[in-house]
Amino acid sequence: MLVLVAEFVEFVNVVPSTLRADRSLEDFKRISVCRTVTNFDSWEHFDTYLHSFLHLAVERKHLSEDVFTLEYCNAICKWFKFLRLLDLGTIVLDEYPAGINPLLLLKYLVLNIPSLKHLPSSLCNLLSLHTLDMRWSYIHHTPDEIWKMNELRHLNFGSITLPAHPGKCCSSLENFNFISVLHPSSCTQDILGRLPSLQTFRVHENLSSYQSMLSNNLCPLLHLESLKLVDERTIALQPSSIVLPEYQFPPRLIELSLSNTELKYDPMPALEKLPHLRVLKLKKNSFFGRKLVCSSGGFPSLKVMHLKSMFWLEEWTMENDAMPKLESLIINPCAYLKILPEELWRIKSLTKLELWWPRFELRETLRKFEDREQYDIQIYPYGM
Repeated sequence: MLVLVAEFVEFVNVVPSTLRADRSLEDFKRISVCRTVTNFDSWEHFDTYLHSFLHLAVERKHLSEDVFTLEYCNAICKWFKFLRLLDLGTIVLDEYPAGINPLLLLKYLVLNIPSLKHLPSSLCNLLSLHTLDMRWSYIHHTPDEIWKMNELRHLNFGSITLPAHPGKCCSSLENFNFISVLHPSSCTQDILGRLPSLQTFRVHENLSSYQSMLSNNLCPLLHLESLKLVDERTIALQPSSIVLPEYQFPPRLIELSLSNTELKYDPMPALEKLPHLRVLKLKKNSFFGRKLVCSSGGFPSLKVMHLKSMFWLEEWTMENDAMPKLESLIINPCAYLKILPEELWRIKSLTKLELWWPRFELRETLRKFEDREQYDIQIYPYGM
């Protein structure tokens, strides 16, 4: 229904179109392709100053480089030289399509190239680009020319390695504010120090091997608000050596997520000192200990806490005035947790409590809790 309305008010033309015959295609500045196009003859009727082209076909169409370059990409470049937005995310490509390079006004580009390992230097000539979304690509080599893309704000990859700054010929990426996912080998002082406006940051791979470098170079990111760290070791039996107290987290951090870090010691003393932290997610295998302790006055701004896959957690204690602004708490699972901290019920802002697989004693205590509805206590699976 929304698509029909958007088409009726000439916001977007959907291909194949449901328009009346008397409606001119030249009235539209945006195309949304819902089925794979093989005949491009009708494109000559669109305005050559088209702003947006989105390929949103439900099926994931795989096109070889030859087919794409000769037909699809050439057609786009021929008819729509002034594109600002190009989204080809549902088309699986074998190689980077060089036919895109003449689209120098592009601000937003989405490509799906799982086999791509090296980012071509020609892509860095798209100097107007704000967003480059290639979330299915794992890039091992990125050309130095990426430092010339001064308008770049948003990089989204399965993984990407950034090169060292080439020196005098390039400046810092002053507008850059989002990167996911950066390989930890690129978390050097030289690289992160040239991303002064970075706000959202995702780092995956073997964090243990880059512990010292990563822990020291996060702090200068003065505008960083959201950080996700995922330790993905290539050797499954290799133990994690991450020591959370060594990390110097940025002062303005609002959201933090840890996954697979296998911390041996209670992470709360290191994290509860972050003055602006509102969301804390300790996810898959983030902590292998049995006890958590929250000190008085800790987590002064925290509103959301997720404790997930802490399979061995038995004891959690809180001192008075800890987490005074907590609103939502999820513990999944809590099969060994004996009791929830009494101080939890003194937090007036707490309105949601979600527990998965609680042990029998804890489950029975909560069932008898008089204010269960007030705190919206949910126990999963249902019927336990």
